[in-house]
Amino acid sequence: MLPKRLGTPIRRGLGGISILKWSPTGDFFFSAKFDGTFYLWETNTWTSEPWSSSSGFVTGATWDPDGHMVLIAFSKSSTLGSVHFASKPPSLDAHLLPVDFPEITSLTGSQGIEKMAWDGTGERLALSYKDGDELYKGLIAVYDVRRNPLISASLIGFIRGPGESPKPLAFSFHDKFKQGPLLSVHGVGAVAFAAPTLSFSALTFFHKQAVGVPE
Repeated sequence: MLPKRLGTPIRRGLGGISILKWSPTGDFFFSAKFDGTFYLWETNTWTSEPWSSSSGFVTGATWDPDGHMVLIAFSKSSTLGSVHFASKPPSLDAHLLPVDFPEITSLTGSQGIEKMAWDGTGERLALSYKDGDELYKGLIAVYDVRRNPLISASLIGFIRGPGESPKPLAFSFHDKFKQGPLLSVHGVGAVAFAAPTLSFSALTFFHKQAVGVPE
């Protein structure tokens, strides 16, 4: 039999939740609501700080591998927010800074980022986006990321899932793949009633360049 444990309910600021994300170190916790507000928690005393957004509700969030910052996507913006913690935990002193991805608008024609995944090295970021023109619709943009300590991102290229007119539903990196970051993508095609598919792209890097090898 599995051991039983008692949970401790946290009732403050957790109604209407859309996203929950632990930091990798376990020192912080991120929660977001459908009304555009989100909370940063420290897990020592479970104190929280509320934040609000004028760019719609939070559609995605991902922590950097060190747990020092969290990237946030909003429903009405192609710019991500980057929350940087200015002090060590349990302090919630933090700053929200914009991170621009101009190619999402200029190349794809999209006006918003939907989902994202950050690999375990902190060097590769994958983004999916709303709509887009015929050429870029349904693709996943992959970026090279630098933290010095602020985030800067350079577009590497795009990944297309299998089938015609694919739409990514979910994706994530396998952080322990020895040959480099391995991105798995779950998506559907344009054919009605078609079964969802799962594809894998191994990204092998040579001199800061990437080659996508679908399996």
